[in-house]
Amino acid sequence: MAYDGYSDATDIRDRSGVSTSEIDSTQLTNIQGIVDVEIDDICENAYYYVETFRNQGDERVIVMNNVSTVSDFVKIEIDGDELFEEDKNELMDNGDVEEVDSDATGGVEDWESTSGTSATYTHSDTAYTGRKSISITAGAQETAYWKTTDNISVEYPQDQRVPAYRFTYYLKTASVTAGTGNGAYIKILWYDASNTLLETDTDSSTALTETEDWTKRTVTKYAPDTASYVVIECVLDGNSGTAYFDTMKFRKVNWVDKTSTATIDLLRIYPIKDIMIWYSKTDTVNPLVGLLATDLSARACLVNVTGGTTTGLSYKIDVFQVSKSKQLSERFKLINQITNDIKDKIQRLHEQGLLKDNREDWFVGLNNL
Repeated sequence: MAYDGYSDATDIRDRSGVSTSEIDSTQLTNIQGIVDVEIDDICENAYYYVETFRNQGDERVIVMNNVSTVSDFVKIEIDGDELFEEDKNELMDNGDVEEVDSDATGGVEDWESTSGTSATYTHSDTAYTGRKSISITAGAQETAYWKTTDNISVEYPQDQRVPAYRFTYYLKTASVTAGTGNGAYIKILWYDASNTLLETDTDSSTALTETEDWTKRTVTKYAPDTASYVVIECVLDGNSGTAYFDTMKFRKVNWVDKTSTATIDLLRIYPIKDIMIWYSKTDTVNPLVGLLATDLSARACLVNVTGGTTTGLSYKIDVFQVSKSKQLSERFKLINQITNDIKDKIQRLHEQGLLKDNREDWFVGLNNL
């Protein structure tokens, strides 16, 4: 069975010049496995990947979309400045539900409770922050909810610097049973200027049930095309128990959602800019990591055939033995060359922010003993 790791046996043999008679396939597979463990110790994630596009204009188009091999986008820089920092401007009113309105259904300003249900809606004194939360106590198997009445404005195409929106909130449950429903969760309803519902996003798949203390929850999405405003619903979909919602925020943010069907065409938005993207491909090893694994494996093979030993990133060679043989001497030179290449790759991974904090230890470990 072929080895499925960070390096390829053929590449290692090409790099080292070591034959199958010197290092057989079983030995090589063992070396690759040891090196992969070292890679996992060095790197935050061997699948993190960095691409840099410099002054591309419209020559090449980067579209970040729903690609099945992409797990998440870590960071983006435009001309050296990190892109998509969270906007501190709050877009929703009374997200902390502290303000009251005697004329509102339910008595909470900018919110209203659902009519026609058997649930009990309360401006509760059980709060995560401040003095108040909004709560729903189920009276039967049904979907009950609070919803915002002051529409939250959004745009598409959105502001070029922050193309996504994030809703965060705190949720607490007490003896909630879902029955045929889901439990406690939220919905984000996207409408156009004609008040037509375009799309609904929700975190119902991870709804809370039973009794849970205050938990921070986050939903981050792109606005669909032609979206004009958002309505938030705080939902209890169950047959008994109470759900509390508090400390809600709706903001423009930096997060690129892998499940979104929306796309961002970075080069069209930022023509003639230096764009650097850190992201993770679940099916593709970072090419730099692959080259590092190949170098480490090749060096281990060479050390082995020169009578030396490897421990982690370090190695030992009998220099006196090497000096007696021209072939060993040439291989010792190649070991030193590969070691320098390894240091260069580790430095590049460090510069890209892909190494763990103990990176200095790895440089020390690279020195031959």
